[in-house]
Amino acid sequence: MDITTVNDRHLYSGTVRLRDPARPGAVVELVDRVVRFGPPGWLTVADGADPGRPIELFPTAQVVAVTELGEVHQPDRPVDG
Repeated sequence: MDITTVNDRHLYSGTVRLRDPARPGAVVELVDRVVRFGPPGWLTVADGADPGRPIELFPTAQVVAVTELGEVHQPDRPVDG
């Protein structure tokens, strides 16, 4: 499965900062990830847009910041115009 199977919409590359549930007050940083805002209440995060990459869903309450956003363009998918 790839990230577009779960979310067939806009994909972005960026850095995700999350609250670490195992360490109160700590933040985990996921650099250079593919992200999708959704499903509602969740942030979908993958370590690349290629098929077979792990996909994780994080509740938006756990997300501290998403930065360095840029749209991911996939050559086999048309760009919305």
